[in-house]
Parts: sequence; C-alpha cells; structure tokens
Amino acid sequence: MPVNKQSLLNSQEALEKGQQSLLNRQKSLEKSQQDLITGQVELVSRQEALEKGQQGLLNRQEALEKGQQGLLNRQEALEKGQQGLLNRQEALEKGQRGLVSGQDLIALEQSEMRKEVAFYYGSMMKKFDEGKKELSSEIKQITTVQKEHQNVLEYLNEKQ
Repeated sequence: MPVNKQSLLNSQEALEKGQQSLLNRQKSLEKSQQDLITGQVELVSRQEALEKGQQGLLNRQEALEKGQQGLLNRQEALEKGQQGLLNRQEALEKGQRGLVSGQDLIALEQSEMRKEVAFYYGSMMKKFDEGKKELSSEIKQITTVQKEHQNVLEYLNEKQ
C-alpha cells in the first residue's frame, strides 16, 4: 500500500504537537515537584516552630493553673462579700416598702386635697358668675337710667 506523503506529514505534525505537549507537561510537573520540595522545607520549619510553641504553651498552662487557684481563692472571698450585699439589699427592700407605704398615704392625702380645692374653686367660680350677672344687671339698669336722663334733657331743651 503506498504511503501518502501528506498523511506522513500530518502524522509527523501530530507527533510534534504531542511531543510539545509532553514537554509542557514535563515542565509543569518539574515546577510542581519544586513547589512540593519548597513546601516540605517550609513544613519542617513550621513543625520546629510548633514544637517550640508547644513548650511555651505547656509553660503557660502551668502558670494558668497557679493563677486559677488564686482566682478560686478570690471567688470564695467574693461569695462572702456577695452574701453581705444580699443582706444589705434585703434591709434596703424593707425600707423601700416602708417608703412606698408612706408614698401611698401621701397620694391619698393629695387626692383629698385636690377634691377640696376643686370644691372651693367651683364655689368661687359660682360666686364669680353670680357677681358677673349682678354687675351686668346693674350696668343695664344704669344704662337705662342714663338714657332716660338723656331723653329728659332733650325734652327740656326743646321746651326752652
């Protein structure tokens, strides 16, 4: 079977593309390998730092345990103080109840005083209205008398 020259060229071109692709993948894999080596070195450094940090944490834990014992002692003292405050609060609440009772009594007295003031105010307003009516009536009467005098004066003037 005769081999077609064009077919061979196409095959060669495809092989060259494949070869180029493999070279690119190889470079990519080499870069990835280099990145992994760098990452491994970093991990070793970080592991050493973590071990140092772990020792520091152990030291701090010991110090915290000592501090915790001190806090427990302080908590006990605070609880005693809190009991004293509760006793004082109870006494204050008793005093407050006494004040509320007195306040209720004052409010009752104020209510009675308001009723009395309202009664006196109503009485005064009634007398004021009566006075206004009387005054209005007297003013009308004076006006009537004044008109009559005016009429008499006019009549006398005409007679002269």
